Amino acid sequence: MTDPETIVALARAAFPVEPQPARNALMKYHCPECIDVSNAYGARPWPEISLDVVANNETALLTAAAWRYYLPAVITWCVRDPEVADVRCEYLVYQLEPPQPPKRDEWFAERIGDFSEEQRRVIVAYLDWYREREEAEYSLLEMPTPVHVYRALAFWKGEP
Repeated sequence: MTDPETIVALARAAFPVEPQPARNALMKYHCPECIDVSNAYGARPWPEISLDVVANNETALLTAAAWRYYLPAVITWCVRDPEVADVRCEYLVYQLEPPQPPKRDEWFAERIGDFSEEQRRVIVAYLDWYREREEAEYSLLEMPTPVHVYRALAFWKGEP
């Protein structure tokens, strides 16, 4: 299995702490829950985000800029402590999976942004780690692994 600390080191190298997006790009005022999630992340540098923040806040409610900026924090805590991060690890895979045609999803398009090749490799490393965990778990249950992780991997690897 992919070593979690290798993924964390890759994320630290690939995702800059600065420049941090402007506070107004990180805050979402759409609804009370969006405000709560924005406040939990608090426009802090991504390495300062705690496991508690990741585990208890739905990242899908972040602005696109905040989602891209805080992605390495979410990846870090998912691979370091998947039991506590719990469903956030799976939700992240769904957020990294492109919508299936004919559906167009502006939410997804805003988030995939302009990741560098190095950042895309971190995303692929996370998805490979998650795939390995899911395959092991589902094989014990004698069930097929859900396809969302394979779709996400194909997209981030640039496969058709």
